[in-house]
Amino acid sequence: MSHWRLKFTPSFIAVLLVVYISDLLSKLWVLGHLKEMGNSKEVISNFFYLTLTRNEGGVFGILQGYAWLFQILTVFAILFLLFYYYRSPETSRVFSLAIASILGGALGNFTDRFYSGRTGVIDFIDLRFGSFHWFIFNVADTFICIGAILLAIAFYQFEKAEKAARLEAEEESGKS
Repeated sequence: MSHWRLKFTPSFIAVLLVVYISDLLSKLWVLGHLKEMGNSKEVISNFFYLTLTRNEGGVFGILQGYAWLFQILTVFAILFLLFYYYRSPETSRVFSLAIASILGGALGNFTDRFYSGRTGVIDFIDLRFGSFHWFIFNVADTFICIGAILLAIAFYQFEKAEKAARLEAEEESGKS
Protein backbone atom coordinates (compact mmCIF):
# COMPACT_ATOMS: atom_id res chain seq x y z
CA MET A 1 0.00 0.00 0.00
CA SER A 2 1.37 3.44 -0.87
CA HIS A 3 2.42 5.88 1.85
CA TRP A 4 -0.26 8.47 1.04
CA ARG A 5 -2.99 5.89 1.70
CA LEU A 6 -1.50 5.21 5.12
CA LYS A 7 -1.45 8.92 5.97
CA PHE A 8 -4.61 10.24 4.31
CA THR A 9 -6.97 7.72 5.85
CA PRO A 10 -10.77 7.86 5.60
CA SER A 11 -10.95 9.23 9.17
CA PHE A 12 -8.42 11.98 8.31
CA ILE A 13 -10.42 12.93 5.20
CA ALA A 14 -13.69 12.78 7.17
CA VAL A 15 -12.44 15.20 9.85
CA LEU A 16 -11.03 17.55 7.23
CA LEU A 17 -14.33 17.54 5.30
CA VAL A 18 -16.51 17.97 8.40
CA VAL A 19 -14.46 21.01 9.45
CA TYR A 20 -14.41 22.46 5.92
CA ILE A 21 -18.11 21.94 5.21
CA SER A 22 -19.25 23.10 8.66
CA ASP A 23 -17.27 26.32 8.16
CA LEU A 24 -18.73 26.98 4.71
CA LEU A 25 -22.29 26.14 5.73
CA SER A 26 -22.09 28.26 8.88
CA LYS A 27 -20.89 31.26 6.84
CA LEU A 28 -23.69 30.78 4.30
CA TRP A 29 -26.24 30.46 7.12
CA VAL A 30 -25.04 33.64 8.83
CA LEU A 31 -24.98 35.57 5.54
CA GLY A 32 -28.57 34.46 4.91
CA HIS A 33 -29.81 35.40 8.39
CA LEU A 34 -27.92 38.58 9.25
CA LYS A 35 -27.82 39.88 5.65
CA GLU A 36 -25.74 43.05 6.19
CA MET A 37 -22.28 43.62 7.65
CA GLY A 38 -22.45 44.82 11.23
CA ASN A 39 -25.81 43.19 11.99
CA SER A 40 -25.82 41.41 15.33
CA LYS A 41 -28.15 38.99 17.08
CA GLU A 42 -27.98 38.09 20.76
CA VAL A 43 -27.95 34.32 21.31
CA ILE A 44 -27.02 34.16 25.03
CA SER A 45 -27.49 37.43 26.88
CA ASN A 46 -24.26 39.27 27.73
CA PHE A 47 -22.14 36.41 26.42
CA PHE A 48 -22.72 35.00 22.90
CA TYR A 49 -23.75 37.00 19.86
CA LEU A 50 -23.75 36.46 16.12
CA THR A 51 -22.25 39.56 14.53
CA LEU A 52 -21.60 39.63 10.79
CA THR A 53 -18.21 41.10 9.92
CA ARG A 54 -15.61 40.72 7.22
CA ASN A 55 -12.03 40.34 8.40
CA GLU A 56 -9.68 41.68 5.73
CA GLY A 57 -6.62 40.87 7.80
CA GLY A 58 -5.32 37.90 9.72
CA VAL A 59 -5.96 36.20 13.01
CA PHE A 60 -7.33 38.56 15.67
CA GLY A 61 -7.80 41.17 12.96
CA ILE A 62 -4.10 41.98 12.58
CA LEU A 63 -2.92 43.73 9.43
CA GLN A 64 -6.36 44.85 8.28
CA GLY A 65 -6.38 45.72 4.59
CA TYR A 66 -3.68 43.18 3.71
CA ALA A 67 -6.01 40.42 2.58
CA TRP A 68 -3.72 39.70 -0.39
CA LEU A 69 -0.92 38.81 2.03
CA PHE A 70 -3.14 36.31 3.85
CA GLN A 71 -4.28 34.81 0.55
CA ILE A 72 -0.64 34.03 -0.24
CA LEU A 73 0.17 32.86 3.31
CA THR A 74 -2.87 30.56 3.33
CA VAL A 75 -1.72 28.84 0.14
CA PHE A 76 1.76 28.31 1.59
CA ALA A 77 0.34 27.10 4.92
CA ILE A 78 -1.90 24.52 3.21
CA LEU A 79 0.93 23.25 1.01
CA PHE A 80 3.34 23.12 3.96
CA LEU A 81 0.87 21.21 6.16
CA LEU A 82 0.14 18.68 3.43
CA PHE A 83 3.84 18.14 2.77
CA TYR A 84 4.74 18.02 6.48
CA TYR A 85 1.96 15.58 7.30
CA TYR A 86 2.77 13.32 4.34
CA ARG A 87 6.51 13.25 5.13
CA SER A 88 6.14 12.91 8.90
CA PRO A 89 6.84 9.46 10.34
CA GLU A 90 4.30 10.16 13.10
CA THR A 91 1.07 8.20 12.92
CA SER A 92 -0.74 9.02 16.17
CA ARG A 93 -4.45 9.77 16.02
CA VAL A 94 -3.97 13.03 17.90
CA PHE A 95 -1.42 14.17 15.30
CA SER A 96 -3.73 13.21 12.41
CA LEU A 97 -6.73 14.89 14.03
CA ALA A 98 -4.69 18.04 14.64
CA ILE A 99 -3.49 18.31 11.04
CA ALA A 100 -6.94 17.50 9.63
CA SER A 101 -8.54 20.18 11.82
CA ILE A 102 -6.00 22.83 10.87
CA LEU A 103 -6.20 21.93 7.18
CA GLY A 104 -10.01 21.93 7.19
CA GLY A 105 -10.07 25.37 8.80
CA ALA A 106 -7.38 26.73 6.49
CA LEU A 107 -9.26 25.42 3.45
CA GLY A 108 -12.49 27.00 4.73
CA ASN A 109 -10.87 30.41 5.08
CA PHE A 110 -9.00 29.88 1.78
CA THR A 111 -12.30 29.27 -0.01
CA ASP A 112 -13.83 32.33 1.62
CA ARG A 113 -10.85 34.54 0.69
CA PHE A 114 -10.76 33.44 -2.95
CA TYR A 115 -14.32 32.66 -3.95
CA SER A 116 -16.56 35.00 -1.97
CA GLY A 117 -16.15 37.84 -4.46
CA ARG A 118 -14.75 40.11 -1.73
CA THR A 119 -11.48 40.24 0.14
CA GLY A 120 -11.19 38.75 3.59
CA VAL A 121 -13.23 36.15 5.44
CA ILE A 122 -16.66 36.17 7.07
CA ASP A 123 -16.44 36.25 10.87
CA PHE A 124 -19.51 36.04 13.11
CA ILE A 125 -18.88 34.32 16.46
CA ASP A 126 -18.88 37.17 18.93
CA LEU A 127 -18.10 36.45 22.61
CA ARG A 128 -18.45 39.05 25.34
CA PHE A 129 -17.66 38.74 29.04
CA GLY A 130 -19.06 41.80 30.79
CA SER A 131 -17.14 44.75 29.36
CA PHE A 132 -14.55 42.45 27.75
CA HIS A 133 -15.20 41.86 24.05
CA TRP A 134 -13.19 39.08 22.37
CA PHE A 135 -12.25 39.19 18.69
CA ILE A 136 -15.01 38.06 16.33
CA PHE A 137 -14.09 34.78 14.63
CA ASN A 138 -15.56 31.90 12.61
CA VAL A 139 -15.81 28.10 12.66
CA ALA A 140 -12.58 27.70 10.64
CA ASP A 141 -10.67 29.79 13.18
CA THR A 142 -12.08 27.65 15.99
CA PHE A 143 -10.85 24.43 14.42
CA ILE A 144 -7.47 25.92 13.56
CA CYS A 145 -7.02 26.77 17.26
CA ILE A 146 -8.27 23.35 18.38
CA GLY A 147 -5.90 21.74 15.87
CA ALA A 148 -2.99 23.81 17.16
CA ILE A 149 -3.71 22.70 20.74
CA LEU A 150 -3.94 19.07 19.61
CA LEU A 151 -0.68 19.46 17.69
CA ALA A 152 1.04 20.72 20.85
CA ILE A 153 -0.32 17.69 22.71
CA ALA A 154 0.90 15.36 19.95
CA PHE A 155 4.38 16.93 20.02
CA TYR A 156 4.47 16.53 23.80
CA GLN A 157 3.50 12.86 23.42
CA PHE A 158 6.19 12.36 20.75
CA GLU A 159 8.84 13.95 22.94
CA LYS A 160 7.77 11.90 25.95
CA ALA A 161 7.92 8.66 23.93
CA GLU A 162 11.34 9.55 22.48
CA LYS A 163 12.69 10.35 25.95
CA ALA A 164 11.43 7.01 27.29
CA ALA A 165 13.01 5.18 24.34
CA ARG A 166 16.35 6.97 24.91
CA LEU A 167 16.32 6.10 28.62
CA GLU A 168 15.55 2.47 27.82
CA ALA A 169 18.35 2.36 25.24
CA GLU A 170 20.78 3.90 27.77
CA GLU A 171 19.77 1.32 30.38
CA GLU A 172 20.25 -1.51 27.88
CA SER A 173 23.66 -0.23 26.81
CA GLY A 174 24.65 0.17 30.48
CA LYS A 175 23.82 -3.48 31.18
CA SER A 176 26.13 -4.78 28.47
